[in-house]
Amino acid sequence: MADANELRGEVDLVLDGQSFVLRPSFTAIVAMEKKTGLALLQLAQLAEQGALTLEAQAIVVTELVRAWGREQALDEYASAAERAHVTAAKAAGQDAIAELLFPVGVMAVQPRIALVLGLAATGGCLPSGEAKATGTMIPETPVAD
Repeated sequence: MADANELRGEVDLVLDGQSFVLRPSFTAIVAMEKKTGLALLQLAQLAEQGALTLEAQAIVVTELVRAWGREQALDEYASAAERAHVTAAKAAGQDAIAELLFPVGVMAVQPRIALVLGLAATGGCLPSGEAKATGTMIPETPVAD
């Protein structure tokens, strides 16, 4: 259940043996921009350059994990482990995430963050976090009357 869905623009991130799913959504982007004081494009560029601070990484990862958790719908057949995982994602704390990020190392995490933020910054995702369809546009052929 905790696997990232690439079609939705999600990316897996493993911290201290725990699997997290980073999901770009409108709500997550707005929250991370507000908390960091940086625009999405700036965050994406800093992540690409490997220049995000640990605090900024924690904010971004926390909001992306929460976005994934908010989108999960559990049915009556969900296991206790699945329920616990979703509940933990919804309530992810920035300080706890920062402590998990630190031993992994800034440079190991930033490429995963850059991938998610790059999709969001380039319009690769809808506001819900789903990846946009990339079909080929075929112009209409005019029909003679």
